[in-house]
Amino acid sequence: MAQDIRAGNRGRPRAFDEAEFLNSAIALFSASGFSGVGISELTKATGLTVGSVYKAYQDKEGVFAKALEHYIALREAHIAMIFEQAENARARIEGLLRLYVDLSKGRDGRLGCLIVAGIADIDQVGQAADILRAQISSRRAMLSRLIEEGQRDGSIAAKGDACAIATVLLALLQGMRVVGKAGEFTEDGEIFVARALRILD
Repeated sequence: MAQDIRAGNRGRPRAFDEAEFLNSAIALFSASGFSGVGISELTKATGLTVGSVYKAYQDKEGVFAKALEHYIALREAHIAMIFEQAENARARIEGLLRLYVDLSKGRDGRLGCLIVAGIADIDQVGQAADILRAQISSRRAMLSRLIEEGQRDGSIAAKGDACAIATVLLALLQGMRVVGKAGEFTEDGEIFVARALRILD
């Protein structure tokens, strides 16, 4: 989305690339958390004026909510592509684990996850709290559906309650991002994925 918005100190209008702005906001919030980022940091990183940010998003909570929606949309599109290439439910879960391994290592891992950052400050993020809770619930439901599908197609041997297994996987996925933020996630992703998949056996 492009719109006219004031940039820099000169106050001249320029084309505002919202995706570019939100990507910058995602990086800032992921790295420093909601409480660690102020409007001044957002304007410094993007070149927009304080007035322009408030006009477009009303307040910092509004920026965070839009950045979170953008972040989720990008992640879900990526996951959909992974799932399209998987032959069964177990392979989809394996693909999801591999994605989170990649996201939890190195520079991406240390940058952090916007979902985790938001949950850490969930009492401060305003309307985004509902988005965060809905996303966590949606991810659990997706995992539960995959497990049920795998139990039917034979790719998942575990006979336990699908929702309970999904909750374990959800905690594992989000925990990977927390450990990655500390720069302590394993470099041996293959072994990690193999051990994690034992939950499905």
